[in-house]
Amino acid sequence: MYASADILKLIRDGQAVTRSELMDQTGLSRTTIGTRLAELSKRGLISESGSAASTGGRPSGLLAFNAGAGVILTIDGGATRSSLAVSDLAGESLSERSALRAIETGPEATLAWATSELDAMLDALGRTREDVWAVGVGLPGSVDAAGRPVSPQLMPGWDGYPVGDRLRDHFGVDVLVDNDVNVMALGEARQHDPKEQIVVVKAGTGVGLAYVAEGVVLRGAQHAAGEIGHTQVPGHEHIECSCGKRGCLQAVAGGQRMADRLTAAGIPCANTAEVATLARGGVPEAIAMVREAGHAIGFVLATVVNILNPSRLVVGGDLTDARDFLLSALRETVYREANTLATSELEIARARAGARAGIIGTTTMALEHALDA
Repeated sequence: MYASADILKLIRDGQAVTRSELMDQTGLSRTTIGTRLAELSKRGLISESGSAASTGGRPSGLLAFNAGAGVILTIDGGATRSSLAVSDLAGESLSERSALRAIETGPEATLAWATSELDAMLDALGRTREDVWAVGVGLPGSVDAAGRPVSPQLMPGWDGYPVGDRLRDHFGVDVLVDNDVNVMALGEARQHDPKEQIVVVKAGTGVGLAYVAEGVVLRGAQHAAGEIGHTQVPGHEHIECSCGKRGCLQAVAGGQRMADRLTAAGIPCANTAEVATLARGGVPEAIAMVREAGHAIGFVLATVVNILNPSRLVVGGDLTDARDFLLSALRETVYREANTLATSELEIARARAGARAGIIGTTTMALEHALDA
């Protein structure tokens, strides 16, 4: 049986824009279709105007989705930068803000800033909290099924914090919380064929991975899939990781650790974005470090490619701004180390959505929940 949300999806996607087309698509009676449309109209989600070309009898009114019936709020939190967005119910951005903010300032300070900014953005748009349908949040660390960070190394003070409850109390709507790489993958998947199997890697302050199969992010039994940061990379035992082990991928290729090593070598560097800037500017030490990171990430991804056999491998994050130094080294290693059949038609490329992949994905996550049956 088609629920009102299913009818709405047909209208939103343009698959059926008249009552007759809805009847043909669903097999429902005119009376049932009328009831479903009345429910959607009451929520302000659809309007009916004009008329379709007549095929005999009374012409059907054209049904249209009203994306302005509500808004979605988005918090895309990174280790050093956070972005906020207000979008309509079609996922189109109405307002965005971004700020350099260290996530390690803790959940109270970060969420107080985010809620204050989002309230101001709503006010500037002439909207109120009553217009909000859902909130989406992406965070740079492991998140459990309840939306609580779990031992996130880049987020001291966040472990077990009830992010969803805190924001739900403020905005009064459902809050969806996930790992930043998962939401980035969701945003990137929307730029490609929905039937593709895509591995998305974020190379930024840390290194994370997500896997999207036919539009669905596969998170694992404990929502811990894709945590590759503490996979050991041979030949890097001299680099100690914050977890206590040596040669971890995050210690070798994590942007902040690279910035720290450059600074220790006498080349001042504050963060991942500056590592990329130095490499683009031709600083040999930075170029060598970014290429080393590419090889290390590629080594780990070769095993991922052998296991999952994706059709596409997408790389995003601040380190991809270092010209092609990261990506060329990563490609070279994956093609050398992975199974020949698995790489025969594998495409390795930068994220199409670029820096906005997190915003797009987090908005999509919240939007799909808000408009679900």
